[in-house]
Amino acid sequence: MNPASRRWHFNDVQPLPGYHPVVGAVLAARGHDNQSASAFMQRDGLLHDPLLLPGMPDAVRTVSAAVNNGERIAVYGDYDADGVTACAMLVRAFRNRGVDCVPYIPNRMTEGYGLHGAALAELGECGVSCVITVDCGTSSVDVAQGRPSGMRLVVTDHHLPAAPDGEPRLAPADALVNPKLEGSLYPFDGLAGAGVAFKLVQALEKEGVLDSGAAAAALPLAALGTIADLMPLRGENRAIVQRGMAELSNVPGVRALCECAALPLALRASDVAFGVGPRINAAGRMEDAKLALDLCLADDPAAAHDLALQLDGQNRRRQLAVVEALAEAEEQVAMLDDDAAAIVVGAEHWPMGVVGLVAGRLVERYARPAFAVSLDPGEAKGSARSVPGVHIVRALDGAASTLIRYGGHVAAAGFSLQAQRFEEFRRAVEAAVAEQLDGAPRQRTFEVDAVLTASESTPVLCRELEALEPCGQGNPSPLLALRDARVLTTSAFGAERQHLRIVLGGADGVLEAIAFHKPGLEQHLPRGRRIDACFSVEMDSWQGQDRVRARLRDLRPAEAAAPVALAG
Repeated sequence: MNPASRRWHFNDVQPLPGYHPVVGAVLAARGHDNQSASAFMQRDGLLHDPLLLPGMPDAVRTVSAAVNNGERIAVYGDYDADGVTACAMLVRAFRNRGVDCVPYIPNRMTEGYGLHGAALAELGECGVSCVITVDCGTSSVDVAQGRPSGMRLVVTDHHLPAAPDGEPRLAPADALVNPKLEGSLYPFDGLAGAGVAFKLVQALEKEGVLDSGAAAAALPLAALGTIADLMPLRGENRAIVQRGMAELSNVPGVRALCECAALPLALRASDVAFGVGPRINAAGRMEDAKLALDLCLADDPAAAHDLALQLDGQNRRRQLAVVEALAEAEEQVAMLDDDAAAIVVGAEHWPMGVVGLVAGRLVERYARPAFAVSLDPGEAKGSARSVPGVHIVRALDGAASTLIRYGGHVAAAGFSLQAQRFEEFRRAVEAAVAEQLDGAPRQRTFEVDAVLTASESTPVLCRELEALEPCGQGNPSPLLALRDARVLTTSAFGAERQHLRIVLGGADGVLEAIAFHKPGLEQHLPRGRRIDACFSVEMDSWQGQDRVRARLRDLRPAEAAAPVALAG
């Protein structure tokens, strides 16, 4: 299989008046009129009534009874950044109220995703009589049914229910809070697991179960989890992130992580997505997410610093593991036909904590849904990432007979199976994906919001574009283009020299661009080559000077120039 073809689509609508021309162009390109743009640009978006969420009134009653009775409560999370931040958020809120509350995060390597009966039994033996899940549990029917007698169970989640036979499987809990449930009247269904946990805090504060200010204190971790889980930054998610980002670097663990990773304390959503989130995720991917949980719960700056150093080290090991696994995955992809509906790859020695990252990189390059599997002989575990038009959980529904468990979102999912059924799974999931694709071509499309000259790429422009923040999933950073630029210099950097710094010369100035994860690109960019570049811009401050740096998304030959062979 060869990399997918690339197409640039240029916005040709008139910019909205009253804004910087580039900002107005971006808003118009994304379908806004003057009224919707005004609402979008407001800095204090709407937070909906939490009691409108399905199951929330039952959750409040159940938790209220446990708190009033002085019972020990456990918060059962997940090992990714979404689950860890949601777990830490609730534990903090309950402990501030004086509630006896303990966290539980399953180990990715030994337990895997989801709610586990052995864990509930262990918690019961430790005196826990009420368990609140975050970011998991919706389809844990058997575990919920078999929980210790008398144990209250509140499930808060945002994953789609598994429906192998077309009927959703829902855990029989005392309360099940999930905006994705059929028949939900909640105005927004795109909340992260941390977002749903935040709504529980909000509801408990509203009903007097938690102290006044609990929801405001929970917002920074809710924002972190929302960004790290790649939830769409629109609607209520945008409001949560806007409000939470302002205080995020005041969380001791996050501040320590920023200092260790040389991230700015004035964090942007992209800093969280590419800097903070991956380091928190690294704990669960490489060893045990308890380290990341301890960081999010830390109040002592010295202790937080020590934990942050450990996480930063784990993140470096995770980066190396991804490079090695991806190289092997590419060898398997090279054996596939160009018209293959899905990419299904696996190896026994791949760390299960990196398969989701491998799948994501393959989707970016080949524009087909990817399923990457760590083929542990005991129980193989995999991650899937999708493309527009393919509902990845429904694709797994089509292969459910080969799976032990699975769950996720429209665009990303996790699953496990017996390693000896890997080929059977491959055939089943390829057929399920092919049915949804219905012959759609493999193509990566870049939606260019505006064309600039090099001299227009200024700090002033960056500051104007900040009005569109937070940018990320569902509200991508504006994609800009520079036409007919010449390559002036290139230099590789990074632990494996896997990134490339490129200085481009336009007719009226120069622009520095960074290409991440493109180790082979330098050989295709000799000095003087004429190219078009599309990129997002960000401010780079050095020794008190502000300058613009472009985060490169794609290159193509300038008119009448020789083709550019992008490495990935």
